[in-house]
Amino acid sequence: MLWPMLPFDTQETLTSYADRLSMYHTGRGMERLLRDRGINHEHFASGRPEAVEMFADAVGHDLLELQRNAIRVFRLGGEFRGEATSKPFLLPQAKRYCPACLAEDGGPTNWRFRLLWGFRHVQRCTHHGLWLTPTGKTGAINLRVALNDAHYNAPSDASGETPTYLDWLRHRVHGGGPLESSWLADQSMEQVLAASEMIGGVLQHGHKVRLTKLSQEAAEEAIDIGFSIYQEGHEAVEEALDTIRNMSPASAVQAGPLAHYGVLFDWLDRRSNAIDPGPIRDLLRDHIVKHSAVEPGTTVLGEEITVRRYHSLPSLSLAVGIDRKRLSRILKKLGKIPSQATEIEAGKMVFEAAQTVPLVEAFQTAIPLRDARDYIGATKLQFEVLYRTGAVQPLVPRTSQGSVRHVVFARNHLDALLAQIEELVEIVHRDRNDFHSLTYASQRGAGRFEHLFTEILNRRIPAFRDPSKKGISSILVEVKPLVETANAA
Repeated sequence: MLWPMLPFDTQETLTSYADRLSMYHTGRGMERLLRDRGINHEHFASGRPEAVEMFADAVGHDLLELQRNAIRVFRLGGEFRGEATSKPFLLPQAKRYCPACLAEDGGPTNWRFRLLWGFRHVQRCTHHGLWLTPTGKTGAINLRVALNDAHYNAPSDASGETPTYLDWLRHRVHGGGPLESSWLADQSMEQVLAASEMIGGVLQHGHKVRLTKLSQEAAEEAIDIGFSIYQEGHEAVEEALDTIRNMSPASAVQAGPLAHYGVLFDWLDRRSNAIDPGPIRDLLRDHIVKHSAVEPGTTVLGEEITVRRYHSLPSLSLAVGIDRKRLSRILKKLGKIPSQATEIEAGKMVFEAAQTVPLVEAFQTAIPLRDARDYIGATKLQFEVLYRTGAVQPLVPRTSQGSVRHVVFARNHLDALLAQIEELVEIVHRDRNDFHSLTYASQRGAGRFEHLFTEILNRRIPAFRDPSKKGISSILVEVKPLVETANAA
């Protein structure tokens, strides 16, 4: 065992501690100490578990504590505390530092490379409020070598308060913070930060933003804006996707998801295959399918869409067999397209398949107001009552655009009403003095027509059907007991 033992700072990387320990005991970098202990330098620098275990045994430190600060590096990615990471997300190399932190550490042999400085999304020192300074060397594993014993740069103040996402990351890495929501806790650090960066970047800088070209301040602001949305969960993310789609400069009818969502879609479609990006991929896919006329059999973000959820005007035209221009007029009558919409505007709209196809088909066979009364066998007054009370519903709701000028009734809706009447028992033998139509019954004081009709359909008033007549005109009731009941009430 080495003695005396330097304290291990839980905020520094394992390789940083190994270099400090080696300088203290051998006056040389960590390669010397590792070699003396029979530990492969490359294996240790890449965080291999067996190398870290050999180091813990050699220096007499708790293995689990050291493993928590070891950054595992593979050829194409990495791992940190059991979470898979992309290679750029968290690096053990000393690429950036806080000058104030190094000044507090003392000389170069005491410099500690903080674990948080290795995260690509960290732009500032949260302790001193300074922008992190690049070392200028890409491959050095510790600050002593990266800065080459030179004077470090003067501090540069970071503007504003510490972003929320940095507080969250510090708490996730070092503990001591408030409990996370299950939404964030179930995701890796990279999943949360990468999604936040993409959402905030597109919202702040547009669909073609080049995130790696942003300044430290702009990059930090974009991530924090995205994180403030992402931490709220599914609904907040969906609202952000609405905004991103609405702010898209795409105007072509055939514009695809890349045009609508920019680099966010490009990242999820082509550049996040090595590491699972988390729930953001499913959320964006659902958003695309919800707002675009995706053909069944199309693969969207890695999954085949088997059921059509939305139609464009051309695809709806094919589905219902109606010429596009005529279909556009029908949809305007139904209130699905604004009456003043241009052909281009209508061509960019999408229509819910499950609702619109039956609606258009119903419109094709709909019965206009002037014919609906005869269709159900009602008098003019009876039909007006049924229409006013909502017993018969127009195909275009009264509150919708076009409802006044285009009052039509779905044939299947009226047929359903007739079918209820058809269920009444046919009357064969009756006393003409006792059984009469609803019009006669109402005139004789049996009750208001709408009340009698509703009660008959609900089987609370006995009624029969005259097979020689149709619909409401075929309904017969025994008037005398109804009048007596009405008078008694």
